[in-house]
Amino acid sequence: MRQLIVLLYYYHFRGVELMENLLQGENVHRFEAAYNRIHNKLIDLVYPTRRHIPYGEALHSAKKLHNIVKYNYDILRQFGQLRNALVHRKIRNDFYIAEPHNEIVEEIEKICELLYIPPLALSIASQPVTTYTTTTPLKIILNKIKDKGFSQFPIYDENEFQGLLTEGGIANWLACNIINNSVSLDNVTAIDILKNEKKHNVRFLSKDCSIYDLEGTFEKSFEENLKLEAIIITHSGSTKQKPIGIVTSWDLVKIDHTTLSIASHV
Repeated sequence: MRQLIVLLYYYHFRGVELMENLLQGENVHRFEAAYNRIHNKLIDLVYPTRRHIPYGEALHSAKKLHNIVKYNYDILRQFGQLRNALVHRKIRNDFYIAEPHNEIVEEIEKICELLYIPPLALSIASQPVTTYTTTTPLKIILNKIKDKGFSQFPIYDENEFQGLLTEGGIANWLACNIINNSVSLDNVTAIDILKNEKKHNVRFLSKDCSIYDLEGTFEKSFEENLKLEAIIITHSGSTKQKPIGIVTSWDLVKIDHTTLSIASHV
């Protein structure tokens, strides 16, 4: 009887040990799977034509280009260190010197999902967009500026984009039309202001584009030494569609807050 009890205790504790090893292995495997997916995504973001780029190099380069990576940079770097400990300091096939906690596994999986399914560009766009036609009286536009504080207005002729009307363009037109210290606004329309506007660099993106596309568009304009005034988001990215949202360079700072919200609630 005593021997039976001893055997039962032995198999009980051996079973607990085996279960712990299985749980440990599951956490490690989930962590490594998410890590490898993140590594591949980082490479895609910065070196799409290359495959064998060290994790740290890809992470550092992606940080400069994408706010999602920049915001999560510290934890992503620590994931790299933990992964190295798991892989390079393994004592035997079924035992790891370091074991990721459940919270760590869940966190790396959340960030992995965020990198692969990033927020849409629309998530930081100003919505709805106030637009006017070329025949809209200037007085109406000035009242909107006074009431809402808007500074940019896409102007359309029927359904096609004609240009961006700005406070600067209005000020320039007013300066050029002062007569005896006064300016008449009678019969002045949006098209009159557009004729005095400088050529604004405006790009279009579809509603399905992500913030990666948004940042990439701004980055490309910067590399071309062109100031990008705004990105207008339409259904398919066409200039012949009414805008769903509009993004300026000032809106890019919202990306970090969007990322924080999603990373905390995914």
